[in-house]
Amino acid sequence: MPDEFNDVNRLEATARARSIARGDAPETILRRYFVDARGGRGLGFYADATSRRAVFRDRGDRLTTDRNDPNAVRHMVEIAGHRGWTSVTLRGDAAFRREAWLAAGVLGLEVRGYRPTERDLQDLERRREARERRAGPTAQDRAVAGDRGAAARLRTVELVVKSRVPDPAERARILAGARERLARWLDRGATFDAPRQRSPTVSHRERGR
Repeated sequence: MPDEFNDVNRLEATARARSIARGDAPETILRRYFVDARGGRGLGFYADATSRRAVFRDRGDRLTTDRNDPNAVRHMVEIAGHRGWTSVTLRGDAAFRREAWLAAGVLGLEVRGYRPTERDLQDLERRREARERRAGPTAQDRAVAGDRGAAARLRTVELVVKSRVPDPAERARILAGARERLARWLDRGATFDAPRQRSPTVSHRERGR
């Protein structure tokens, strides 16, 4: 059967993934679309049952669309994250690849097929911060923040990563991994020494007063 659209824009699983099953998507996305196998290879995600053209199509190891609609692109990336795709390859229009790069960066996915600009890096940082504000602190965040020693270690990691890793998405992955490890160690009963407060220095002149 010919494709409804000829893979104009594609998001593919680059590395081995937990799932490449067609239709494996978050429940929120499945409720939003009418999913049907008509119109081409794979499953079509349609705006509703009367739509003749899919918003995007699911071929298992790749998701394709002929649109650059940010909502559609974000939903495709969310499906990739849901399936455990840690690395994706982008092909197609520059506008599609940029939006997919941003959406994937927010989720911490490694992306091939797009070279971000300085503006893209700034936009990604803003999106990540907005997402964190909406989500609020996680259980791991609360566990680490509640232990002075663990929180101090995480701050040290943050300083090092910010000074050495320019890519915001890579920084996010490293810090998320560090936070997860600290929370796991705390859960196992590990303890971390809290930073010592440095005593204020007193000059000879002040001592003589």
